Amino acid sequence: MKTIITIFFILFSFVVLSQKETKKDTSELCFPSTVAKKILLDLNELDRLKENEKLIKIEVNELETKIIKQDSIISKFEQKDDNNKLIIGKWEEKYKLVEEDNKDLRGKLKWAGIKTSIIEIVSGAIMSSIIYIELFK
Repeated sequence: MKTIITIFFILFSFVVLSQKETKKDTSELCFPSTVAKKILLDLNELDRLKENEKLIKIEVNELETKIIKQDSIISKFEQKDDNNKLIIGKWEEKYKLVEEDNKDLRGKLKWAGIKTSIIEIVSGAIMSSIIYIELFK
């Protein structure tokens, strides 16, 4: 009996090991061709959208760098504008000081002119009285 069981196991193992592997055809579709066409169209659309997304990401990155550069340019222009306003303020202050000095000088010049006229009148009177005294004495 042992021999029969041994022979049976040996034969059975050869049969099991000698079976051919069945290959499945992966190109066979399990759904209708119209559905397969729609799936292929969707997959193509997905591929196109993925490529489009890559391009959009590149554009967004370029726009972000452009925005950063423009922000730095704007901040530099704002600093320049602040400096120009400061310079203009200093020039206006300078002209105010010059105008005040001119006003003071005009006032002093007016009094100097009056003073000179008074001195000329007084010296003329003194000179004429001295000349009169010298001539008629």
